[in-house]
Amino acid sequence: MTDVRRISNARRIAVAWRYDVPLVAGLTVLWALLWGSWTVLTLLCGVVLALLVTQLLPLPPVPLSKRLSLPRLLWFLVVWAGLVVAASFRVAWVAVRPRGVRRSSIVLVQLHTTSEMTFTLATLAISLVPGSYVADVDLPRRRLLLHVLDTERVEQVHAATREAHRIEEMVIRAIGSRQDVSELAEPLPEVTR
Repeated sequence: MTDVRRISNARRIAVAWRYDVPLVAGLTVLWALLWGSWTVLTLLCGVVLALLVTQLLPLPPVPLSKRLSLPRLLWFLVVWAGLVVAASFRVAWVAVRPRGVRRSSIVLVQLHTTSEMTFTLATLAISLVPGSYVADVDLPRRRLLLHVLDTERVEQVHAATREAHRIEEMVIRAIGSRQDVSELAEPLPEVTR
């Protein structure tokens, strides 16, 4: 009986290190960022608050990919930051140009991944690029509905779709599982309503 308890305790500790510790660390960093202060008191309050949140409001563990490619993650961050900066200038120009915005579009984008975590991270990365935002998500069918600013030509709509696919691919290659990577090679299903 004691062996079963010992195994159960060891498993609980392993799960805590795998899920709870990164969550507490992330919530602590978020707390410090919200306060704009990195003092010992701010970090200590962040740890206490994070522990309270994780213990009083427990979430089911989210299966994470055991695969992380640091070079591809760094490449994603550099390229994504470049996309954000370029899109910021594009949106600023659209806001001040004399003719304004004549047309925007709602674009249905079919993604590759079936992993909820990878899908969510790709969706967040796509939505944080200025000039478009995710208006709706259809996880079972792996689709995003994007509102794209300034699409007077069809090529601009296709460019927004290609950019979403490029961001998804970079996220998958950086942190996706082997299954996610293999899904990149599969043809996308035809997008119908």
